[in-house]
Amino acid sequence: MMRYLIFLFIFSITTTACVQDEHPFNEGLGKRPVYISLAKLDSIKNLPPQIIGQTGTIFLTDTLFFMLEQKKGIHVYRILENSDPMAITFFQIPAVTDFSLNGNILYADSWTDLLAIDISNIYQITLLSRTKDVFKPILWPPLYNGIFECVDESRGAIIAWEDAYLEHARCNTINSINE
Repeated sequence: MMRYLIFLFIFSITTTACVQDEHPFNEGLGKRPVYISLAKLDSIKNLPPQIIGQTGTIFLTDTLFFMLEQKKGIHVYRILENSDPMAITFFQIPAVTDFSLNGNILYADSWTDLLAIDISNIYQITLLSRTKDVFKPILWPPLYNGIFECVDESRGAIIAWEDAYLEHARCNTINSINE
């Protein structure tokens, strides 16, 4: 199973590539990165339940259901027998794209860093550690083919990609399967 997951990860990384276009500039509809400052990555806290948008990883414990909100945080629901799930809190974790649980410790990525968060008090989470530069960020819009504004990492972490009319785009995605 682990070999299959590793193969799937490597395949997904190699089938989509980002290139800086050989032509000086492209113009047209494309994607532009939305940044937050690196200082704002430390804004890890509980918030009231939030509206669900772009979800990802899910995790179920005995009575709690955790669901990733891409680049924003994790929704937490209480699951009781014979009742509908009840939203109880939201863990704000800027630039998160995946997480896992081990007992009362939630492990999550945040841009390039690995976080360990104590969730023993589900209503008052605590950042235990941040290990810097563990992950290499994706510097192009996922699941997209076309032109985009090249990422400037000095501007901070990418939390979204917005549609925009671009006049001087130098980057584009290519699908290597079609080559």
